[in-house]
Amino acid sequence: MGESFDVVTKCMSFTLNDQFMEKFVDPGNHNSGIDLLRTYLWRCQFLLPFVSLGLMCFGAVIGLCACICRSLYPTIATGILHLLAGLCTLGSVSCYVAGIELLHQKLELPENVSGEFGWSFCLACVSAPLQFMASALFIWAAHTNRKEYTLMKAYRVA
Repeated sequence: MGESFDVVTKCMSFTLNDQFMEKFVDPGNHNSGIDLLRTYLWRCQFLLPFVSLGLMCFGAVIGLCACICRSLYPTIATGILHLLAGLCTLGSVSCYVAGIELLHQKLELPENVSGEFGWSFCLACVSAPLQFMASALFIWAAHTNRKEYTLMKAYRVA
């Protein structure tokens, strides 16, 4: 009941500059040199979700153009953009896991602390396969409609 902890925890918000700070070989020791791998993994896991979101929004605009123009090529482009967005999401999740594992090699977790992934990590793990499935559906729909469109054109010519 009367347990005391040597570690003082305090919530801190990270600014945009804090997201891009260098990580050090010995965490907390600025004289230990820069750990480039952890630094770039952290930066990638911060930037890749924004790239994925941008690709998804751009894909939505192209998808609307495909509906308006009644053309098949924008549908293929939308599928490719969804595929790239899924790769960015998967890359972001991978960078996060690798960065956390590298950090745990440097620092041990304090007692009574369990390192578990949260709900947002689980959502990111689910969203990547969903983006891949959306990509496959767009590309499949464009491929299927191209065959039907070619058959209709041949029928009209005949």
